[in-house]
Amino acid sequence: MTARFAIIILLLMMSGTAAAQIKIGFVDIPFLIDEAPQAQAASNRLESEFAPRQDLIKEQKAELEILRNELEDDALGTTQRASKEREYRKIERRMKRDEQEFREELNIQKNQEFKKVRVYVLDAIATFAKRHNYDMIISDGVLFANKTVDVTDKVLFELQQALDEQQNN
Repeated sequence: MTARFAIIILLLMMSGTAAAQIKIGFVDIPFLIDEAPQAQAASNRLESEFAPRQDLIKEQKAELEILRNELEDDALGTTQRASKEREYRKIERRMKRDEQEFREELNIQKNQEFKKVRVYVLDAIATFAKRHNYDMIISDGVLFANKTVDVTDKVLFELQQALDEQQNN
């Protein structure tokens, strides 16, 4: 990273026509990854895919709440109370296991989708740079970028167009 930064500084410090012809842009990659329509689409897919399991966990929690209220009833006999407590613990264990599996699988899927979106965004940045004749697109480690070199919104626009084209095909 420091070698890249040094090259950028050298290029910016150069005087003459060679430096005047260099076209540099800046991209805020974390912003693009968060705001890319492909990321939103992935998020929506995950939400749809995992909604039934999330609903099941909510049902189990509601079941536990009902049992908890029943256990607070002082009119329960010893046998009934013991039976309800066993049932409560059984449902609680199942719910915790289901919840843990749900979170693990969701995280795995999110990470896989995030990797795909990141690759897609990086490819879009390279395509944008080539299409618009940029010599260099920089990102991380930039302490200041003038809006004239910040092409983040333009790349985001192209990501939206790419998604629209995918959906129309």
